[in-house]
Amino acid sequence: YGHGVTRAAAIGQYIQKEGVALETHDARILATQEAVAEEMKQWGKGFDKRRESEDVATFRLSLAGQENAERLSQAVQAGFAGHGFAYRIDTLQDGSSVARIVATMAGHSVVRGENGDDKVKHRFHFSDRRQQDRQFSAPTRAMIASRISEALGVKEDTVSVKPIGEPSHGKAGVVFQLARLSHDGAAIGADGAAIASEEAVRQTAQSWDKTLNSYKPRDTMHMILSAKAGEDRQALVRAARGFLHEQFPNHKFAFGMHADMAEEGGHIHVHAIVAVKGEDGERLRPGPAQLREWRALYAQHAQAQGMKIVATSAAYRASSQSYGPRDKAIVATAEKPRPGREARDRAYARANPHVIEKARQRIDYARANPIKIPISARQLQATQASLRDWHSVAVSEPNNAIASQFIDRMTQASRSGTVVVAIRDGKGVQMSSDATADQMRENLKQINETVNKTAAMMNGQTKAEFLRRAAPTMELLAIRTDLKSLQEGGVTHVSEDQAHRIAGARAEALIHRAQEIEAAERLEADRAREIRNRAIEQEIRDERAGSADPTSLEQVAQDREMVRNAESIAAKEAREAQAASEAARSLAQNPNERLDPEIVKGERLEELQRLQSRSINTAAVEGEEPDSQKPQKQ
Repeated sequence: YGHGVTRAAAIGQYIQKEGVALETHDARILATQEAVAEEMKQWGKGFDKRRESEDVATFRLSLAGQENAERLSQAVQAGFAGHGFAYRIDTLQDGSSVARIVATMAGHSVVRGENGDDKVKHRFHFSDRRQQDRQFSAPTRAMIASRISEALGVKEDTVSVKPIGEPSHGKAGVVFQLARLSHDGAAIGADGAAIASEEAVRQTAQSWDKTLNSYKPRDTMHMILSAKAGEDRQALVRAARGFLHEQFPNHKFAFGMHADMAEEGGHIHVHAIVAVKGEDGERLRPGPAQLREWRALYAQHAQAQGMKIVATSAAYRASSQSYGPRDKAIVATAEKPRPGREARDRAYARANPHVIEKARQRIDYARANPIKIPISARQLQATQASLRDWHSVAVSEPNNAIASQFIDRMTQASRSGTVVVAIRDGKGVQMSSDATADQMRENLKQINETVNKTAAMMNGQTKAEFLRRAAPTMELLAIRTDLKSLQEGGVTHVSEDQAHRIAGARAEALIHRAQEIEAAERLEADRAREIRNRAIEQEIRDERAGSADPTSLEQVAQDREMVRNAESIAAKEAREAQAASEAARSLAQNPNERLDPEIVKGERLEELQRLQSRSINTAAVEGEEPDSQKPQKQ
């Protein structure tokens, strides 16, 4: 999808490369880049006028009269709590300290009630009125100042917080802002971890992705209609024209054919750009089902032109994920910089070698097209249904070479998927608490033999993919077996070194997360204690200054109620901090022993408990797929 006239013109001019003319919905031919740009200006009259969301920005925070870097750090954590944020504290020439913060605009506040904590979503807003730098809107500025004032006991007018520069959009904007923040030295994340490398910047941006609540208008859709090399090129153009007119009768579109890959044994294809908003006001919002319908309709038009094209899904071919035009463009630009932009393209290639290498890997992987291994019962059922259908084709057409090819491919997918799903779902696996270590060890040996026999029937990347899919569950079974053996030997606790040897990075990550939660809970408990102490001091002052008149008595009553609430919150935070300490200590002693439900208090520890279940225990063995292995929506 694309947004705006500039993006639409760029796509159209890309389609037009090497003299390819574009044909429009009303049969006009656009033969020059100027004609394409003018056409997109006309389309732009119907584009969405909203701007893309401002998702992340850099801010400057200072406290009048507060030169202590630790106090400034506390102010950052209080003012930007509930947002993704990272910061640096710099000392100026006059000795004062200032914080530079990169934070997401979207976030939440925690409202504490008798029945627990509620999250209330909010968003930082900038004022549209400005003379030079952007400014916070008055409500946003007041909210941040109030948070800091409450947490540190300072006056709101001593808090100065201002945006620096322009906000950015999306995950790419997060990477840009964080890279700029950490350019002169390490930044500190909300969890206290240092952000000092490109990899740390990318990981932080990825972790903030879901909290951005990002929005970008969709004005145009770019699609590709392809055919194998050797097909009639004009037949492809006629098929594309027929499909576009039938599927998008109320939408503007333009298309052109590329045959540059045909000489290399690749495919010919048509690029089409379609206006998302139709003349009738309806917008295109295709989901997976509708995309399948479009694929089937295109196949019908192709067949009508004598082309051998059938609409089969990737699942029915056990096909791995293909690469996109962006990957192709990244690699092509790195290998052959564009005329007039050579310096910029070479600079990008030097600064982003990992991006180029990942794009190359996706292209190589897709071209090799290893058999996709089903890893869930639903995927396995689809694979087995596909195998039955290909057998039906072979029965009706005994000499069909394509059917024979896919029967072999789907048979391998079905066999390997059956093994992976069986060991993941625990079918025939003696790994329950009643099984002995010897039984578990023998069972693990049998499973390993089955995996090796299945892998022996494969080769290349398909074999590697099968072993990669089976490995996480095999690792979990091995961990369970080792722990059972220790338990039978009378061991009730293991050291951190033993846990690392048994569970590796899983244990290390879990212990690290527990320590982060302990630090966060202690910080909140300290803040709650400060608020309680200030409330008590205020109550004492009012009682000493009060008289017997009704107004003074009412003020004293309000102070006492405030003290009771503050004491209740402080006690709750202290309990959660103590629970976090116990959880961290328990996991450091034995990361594989389930946390005691009695100490799991608060949402942070509930999240840690879920993480432990996914990382160390046997959720995957007992039938639950790890999140990283669940099939993604297409």
